[in-house]
Formats: sequence, structure tokens, C-alpha cells
Amino acid sequence: MFKFKLLTIIFLLAYFSAFGQHPSDSSIADTVFIHALELYNSGNYKEAQPLFNGLIANYELNDKTTIAYIFDAKSFIQLKLFSEARQALQKFLSEFPGSKYTDEAKLTIAQALYEEGNYLPAFAELCNLINSASSREYIQLAKDGAEKIALNFLSAAQIDSVYDTAAVGNSKPFLLLELGKIYMQNGDRNDALNSFSEILKNYRNSEERNDAVTLYEKVSAEVLGPSSSPVIAVLLPLKSETGNVVSKTVSEILEGIKYAASEYNKSHPEKIGLLIMNTARDKNQIKKIKNEIASNSSIKAIIGPVYSDEVKETLDIFKNTGIPIISPTATDDSLTELYPDFFQANPSFEERGAIMADYIYYVENKKVMAVLNSSSGYSQDLANAFINKFTSLGGKILIRQTYSASDPSFDRQIRNIAADSLQINGIYIPLSGNLDVTMLLSGFVKYNFNLPLYGNQDWFSARGFETYPELSNKLTFTSDYYLDYTDSTFENFEKRFFKATNLIVDRNVLYGYDAAEYLLKSVKNFNVDTKTIKKYLAAGSVYQGFHNNIYFGKSRINKFLNIVRYKDGTFQIVDKFKLSN
Repeated sequence: MFKFKLLTIIFLLAYFSAFGQHPSDSSIADTVFIHALELYNSGNYKEAQPLFNGLIANYELNDKTTIAYIFDAKSFIQLKLFSEARQALQKFLSEFPGSKYTDEAKLTIAQALYEEGNYLPAFAELCNLINSASSREYIQLAKDGAEKIALNFLSAAQIDSVYDTAAVGNSKPFLLLELGKIYMQNGDRNDALNSFSEILKNYRNSEERNDAVTLYEKVSAEVLGPSSSPVIAVLLPLKSETGNVVSKTVSEILEGIKYAASEYNKSHPEKIGLLIMNTARDKNQIKKIKNEIASNSSIKAIIGPVYSDEVKETLDIFKNTGIPIISPTATDDSLTELYPDFFQANPSFEERGAIMADYIYYVENKKVMAVLNSSSGYSQDLANAFINKFTSLGGKILIRQTYSASDPSFDRQIRNIAADSLQINGIYIPLSGNLDVTMLLSGFVKYNFNLPLYGNQDWFSARGFETYPELSNKLTFTSDYYLDYTDSTFENFEKRFFKATNLIVDRNVLYGYDAAEYLLKSVKNFNVDTKTIKKYLAAGSVYQGFHNNIYFGKSRINKFLNIVRYKDGTFQIVDKFKLSN
């Protein structure tokens, strides 16, 4: 039988300890209380109750009055006098609203209701305590008791009625979690998914979130079957092996994917399911996922993972399955060359350097350039790709200088470049990390270099370039994201997304949303095999995305980047530019 875990023993130990230390200070009330407590502890509730009640009624207010109310009510409960117990506690709460025993009184009211068989009121009382309790211990006691009542005695409709009337607070995500569990018990998986999904959307910082993620994945896997509607599997590192949420970034990407699927299903009679699975950034977990879904014909495509190292691992494991895999964010080079099922929605470093070369050569009409880059990291990769593309177009790199990321003094390199400034049209400077570029720009000013600057999206977060406005105003760079907050279409999207999720749209949300939306719009019919799905994706259609456009083509790497210009303290979109070939 269900029993509450009460804190009675804590009170007993506290009072016996106090009395044992100060026997000489015991008043008549102290003596009566000790005797009543001994009777209660021995199970003689019938004799204990009048003594506790007498302490309340027959003595002036003293330090035993409030605790006597609690044990008076507990004695009534043991005597099956539940109404009397509730009355005593309600009187206590009315007369001593600020007492340190308030939480215990509310917990005991719920116990009385439960013992009387009034399960729904007991459950509601515990949910109120979850919101109002002053200590973590009482919140957990209330949750434990409420869960046992819910899973053993209540219906989904009853829990839903409490949710509708509950105050905003900790009880809301708790109620949604219990509602989802009831739906699971009843075999109502879709409603269970909706309950868990609402926690993930609206209560991301709640204690219930981790359980909601686990149960969402479990129910999603159960929903999947040979006769299911077409399904897109979403593989993301939502939690680590220890159960901790990996990052806010991943959670936001997932919200964008889910919202895209939700919009699609509202406007299409043929619904698309999402199977959300946690990779945990663990190779063994990815192998397990592969074994679960690779042979299921309902799976039409995979979105994710997001980190390049995990993408590479996943592609190795899923090799030869034939399922198209789209990563919203991976940037490593050569992935599509090694894995014919992979589509890279975020341009690789090689593509990024090539796109900048294309833009400078064809749009800016610059034919002679200088390059300054770090000797390590992706700065070097971008510079190499830029040089290869620019020279293949017929352009000339007159001078290339490199610097060490550990010692970016720049003076020698800038002096060498400035010596050729009359012969070059500009300089490409791909940064690597959030570099303070004040020293870089001051060096150019020192040597009277006043030509256009071009770079990569690390300039978005670089520090110090605004200190030299004349030169900074000549800066143009590529970026895989740009959010135009003045665009009316984007404004409307923001409002819809916030209304549905209670979240603000940021670039992470849009990485997920645009990749999923591209997939959903590009595939004309999901009731086909995965080979046909891949043909749809590689067909060459352009998707006008919010953070960036997407176009794959034969290489299966997105060929679009935003061209952004710095002007008088603000970043302005110049173009969403597509690589020529």
C-alpha cells in the first residue's frame, strides 16, 4: 500500500535532543509534550491525541504550540479521523501562516486526503506544495507522493484537470511528465509524445527535462513500425553518457527541426514522423542506433549529427545503409567525397574559401590579391582554398604572409604586404578564433595600407576592428548565417515560433529549421525508397533559407554563403552568394 515518507523522525530527534540537553528548563508544557510524544511513538495514538490537543487549548502560546498542532493531526490520521486531522491543520495554517512547519502541515493534509481515499484532492494538494515548498526536501517528498497517486489511482483526464488549474511554477512540468507516463500506460503514444515535447519546448530548465528526453526517445522508438508513416530520424547528442544535457546549442537545433516538421504536418495530409535519438557523442550508442533503424523502411532520411567529429563517426557506422544523412552544421572537408549518402548543409572550409574567391573575382572584379593567414587551423585551410580557386579563375596572388596564432605581432607580415600595396586590389584575411584585431589594423594604418579587406565569419565576433573605422568600413566577409531582423517574413516566423515554443529564434534554431525545411520541401513524395530521396536532394533546387540559402548539386555540399559588410558600426547583408560551380 502507498505510504507517505514523512519527516516525523526528524521532529522526534530534534525535540528529544533539545529536552535531553536542558532538563532543568522544562516547563509543564514541555513535560506534557514529552509524554504525548512518547505515547505517539509507541503507537498509543488514542491517549496521545488529547494531550497534544490540550497543549493547544489549555496553555498559553509557547514553543510547543505549533508542533503540537502537527502531531495532533497526525494522531487523528492514525485514528482514522481524517476530517478532524484536516480541520486541525487548516486552523494551524490560518493562525500560523509563517511557521517553519507550514510545509509539513500541507504534506500531512495530503496524507489525510489520501488515507481517506480522496486521491484527486490529495494529488492536487501535493502539486500545490511542489510550487510553494520552501525546501528541496519537501518538494521531492511531494513529487514522490504525487507520482505514486497519479500512476496508481488517477486518469489522464484527472491529471489534465489539475494541470489546467495549477499555478505557474514547478508543478507544471511535473504534471506534464506524469500525464505523459499515464498516456504511456494507456498505450496512447502520440499524446505521450506531445506531453514530453511540451516539457522540452517550454520547460527546458526544469528537473523533469532529462526524464522527458529519455521518455520521448523511448516512445518515439515504440511508435516506429513497418506500417508507420514516413519517418525522419534525428540523431543529436542531446545528453552525455552520464545523463547531462550536452549543450544549449544542440537543444536549440532540435527545436528548429521539430518546428519545421510541425509546420509541414499542419499543411500536408501525408504526415512525417520524427524519431529523435540521443547519440550521446558515443560510438557504441551510434552503433546501437544504426542497428535499430537501418533496416526499417519507414526511415527516409537522417538529420544530424552536428559536430564534425561525430558526423564522421556516424558516416562510418552508417556506410552502405543507403539512408541519406544531412548535417545542419558540420564543416569538415572531403566528407561527401568519402560518403555518397552524405549531404552537407553547412559549406565546408574548402567551399568557403572558394566562394570568397568567386565573389571577389566576379562581383568585386578584383584580379590581384594578397593573403594573410594563420599558419595553423582552419585559417590556413581557408587561405589554401581561396588561393586555389582564385588562381584557377585567372586571378593572381601577389603575396602571401602567415603568422603564428601564438604570436600574432603582424608587423613584419604587414610591412611586406604594404610594400606591394600599389599592385594589389585587396587582401584576404581568414581569422581563426575570436582574435583581437586591433594590432592587425593598427599595423595596416601604420604602413598607410588603405585597400579593401576580405575575411571569414570569425570577423563577426572579432574584437577591436571598430577602433579604426576608415579601414574597418572596407571590410567584407563570408558567413554561414545572417539574421535579417527587419525582414517581414522573418518577423512573422519569429512570432509564430515564439508562440509555439516560447523560445527566441537564434542562428542555432535556424540551422536545424532550415536543414529540415529544405529536406521537407525538396522531397516531393516520401513514400519512395531512399535512393529516390537522394535524387530529390541532389536535383539542384535552391532553398531560400532564413540563416542561409541551401543548394547541393552533385557535390552534395551547400554552395551558398552570406556576403556581409561592416559599415559604421553595423553588419549589413550584401548578398546570399552561390559558388559558380
